[in-house]
Amino acid sequence: MLEPVGALPVIIEEEVMVGGNCGVYEGTVVKRRAVLGTGTVLNRSTPVYDVVTGAVHSASADEPLVIPENAVVVAGSRAVAQGRGKEWNLSLYTPVIVKYRDAKTDVKVQLEDLLR
Repeated sequence: MLEPVGALPVIIEEEVMVGGNCGVYEGTVVKRRAVLGTGTVLNRSTPVYDVVTGAVHSASADEPLVIPENAVVVAGSRAVAQGRGKEWNLSLYTPVIVKYRDAKTDVKVQLEDLLR
């Protein structure tokens, strides 16, 4: 099967924990030891908000979306700030980095591995 011209691969590095119902799509790189919580969806068109560092991770025309090493990413939402979306109090899905791996995270991941 041939990939379209300009297609960017999905790269998931070592020791990444991927929870159930996750989707990681074209043009996404998940760095070493990251954790993707249940229901997290990553793709080129959805920015990832890092509440720890204040950064917003997003893809560019030539670069993939990169999830940093040790990031813990969960499914979140972001309020629509204008137009009908604001008027109707709508929110849109967005992945959120809520922390970076620590000893407590490692214990939870280890338990998950043992249960598998």
